Amino acid sequence: MKRYGNLWENIISWENLVLASKKARGGKRDRISVQNFEFNLEGQLLNLQKELTAQTYCPGEFRSHWIYEPKKRMISVAPYRDRVVHHALMNVLEPILDCHFHPDNYACRKTKGTHKAADRLQKLMNRYAYCLQCDIQKFFPSIDHLILKQIFRKLIKDKKVLWLMDLIVDSSNDQLGENLWFKGDDLFIPIERAKGLPIGNLTSQWFANWYLNNLDHFITSHIRIGAYVRYCDDFIVLHNDKEFLKDTVCRIVTYLDKLRLKLNWRKVHIHSNRSGLSFVGYRIWPTHRLLKKKNVKRFQNRLKWLKKEYAIGRLDWSGVKRRLDSWLGYAKHADAKCLVKCLSCNWIFSRGSVENESCSSRRQLEQQCIKLHGDQRQQQHTIESQQQHRISCCPALSENFTRNHSVHGLCERGCESPDSIPVLRATAFMPLGRINVGRHGRSGRNISESPAWPKIFCRQAA
Repeated sequence: MKRYGNLWENIISWENLVLASKKARGGKRDRISVQNFEFNLEGQLLNLQKELTAQTYCPGEFRSHWIYEPKKRMISVAPYRDRVVHHALMNVLEPILDCHFHPDNYACRKTKGTHKAADRLQKLMNRYAYCLQCDIQKFFPSIDHLILKQIFRKLIKDKKVLWLMDLIVDSSNDQLGENLWFKGDDLFIPIERAKGLPIGNLTSQWFANWYLNNLDHFITSHIRIGAYVRYCDDFIVLHNDKEFLKDTVCRIVTYLDKLRLKLNWRKVHIHSNRSGLSFVGYRIWPTHRLLKKKNVKRFQNRLKWLKKEYAIGRLDWSGVKRRLDSWLGYAKHADAKCLVKCLSCNWIFSRGSVENESCSSRRQLEQQCIKLHGDQRQQQHTIESQQQHRISCCPALSENFTRNHSVHGLCERGCESPDSIPVLRATAFMPLGRINVGRHGRSGRNISESPAWPKIFCRQAA
């Protein structure tokens, strides 16, 4: 394998640092840390350049917080100054890594992504009968630093670049991972070995992809399985022989031991493709694709929050529209036109204290609400809200929205406004009364009765 050198001057060049600062501030200009850095941009970049040239650069402390959807994770955010350095490093390394990554690795790469991964998987499901779905247990907290540095040196030979990459890896904060023992370990090795990359760093995403790149080539080149798709630590292998996939699991487990990683056996399954499987946020079959049920429920909860924030004035219409457009962009890649039409009936946003309309009956209701007390006031407020929902106008998702009017997704007749909902292209749609979001079943049978064999479940077609 070719090793790359003479990269350091490109990383610390003035043009690359300016480009890195532009990428780092994208979508974050309203934050105080970004504004402080941009206020004296030239001075900050010159200081960074001097520190990197003299190799005196030292990363700052992370700011961590927890997220609970879709599952509990600790997100660690590096200081803005360090994020500029991360972008400067990846501006040079990204083209090199992208050439060496496996073509069926779809995470964090240009011209790839979740939608391309779902399209690729759906094409493969039409050609093969069974698929093996695997997930790695605590992937980011389990990445071993020593093994990762050895992987660096197989491709990069510039000592100064290796110094910076090692410094970024060593400055990672504790990720609260599990201590895993492997063959040949004594009692203290899992505790003594440094491991874990912070979720939230640009470099962590690329280093994690790099960490599993050899696994991609092992499955496709050594096991000789061409039907393969991976997104981050979730990967799928497809074949027409179920017994061959069972043997493939053992070979994958043996290879992951070299990387000090283990499979999450609760998420390792052999499926019949006709029963569908969950991947990159969709429920996928060979013939169609649906949204995952829990994702739809999460969006409904987010919709309630949007209505509340818009009613009290904390969120303007542009913020609401941006979030709705984001979810629509996700939904249009599935066969969900009927589902979107059904959900859009509840897309009604109005200011709680701004109801100045020309309608005289509304004026009278406002005057009556001032005089009402106790239960009568609450009862009248319910009547008013019901009348508001029966407005037949449809200015939904329009840039020409006036703040004193209510916003509706679809009117009672089901018609759409010119700027309401974009046309969703899909191959097949279910009737409105039979909306099926997709459900990931938990039932199944064990493929082996041997106590030493991990629990893998095969889902048969209904």
